[in-house]
Amino acid sequence: MPAAETTMREELAQLRADIDSLIGTVSRLAGGAAGSAIDSAKRSAAEAGERAEEALDSAMATGDRALKCAEKAIKANPYLSIAIATGIGLIVGRLLLRR
Repeated sequence: MPAAETTMREELAQLRADIDSLIGTVSRLAGGAAGSAIDSAKRSAAEAGERAEEALDSAMATGDRALKCAEKAIKANPYLSIAIATGIGLIVGRLLLRR
């Protein structure tokens, strides 16, 4: 698993833990009257975390497909790929020199 994906998953897990902790604190402060609201907030937080994880998985899959497509194009046209990379490098270099 790439480091960026691992880091994002760890951050999502930490965010879930923080939300659970915050909800627990609010629950203790508000007492039993706010129990249903807190349960609803927990469900919403869990659903949001699941949707975020699904979005991450989808983004990673799309990135993998794009990378494979780029690899195929580079292997099929190595000289053109070198020419394009050189051109982009020259353009970026010129732009950076103007600053």
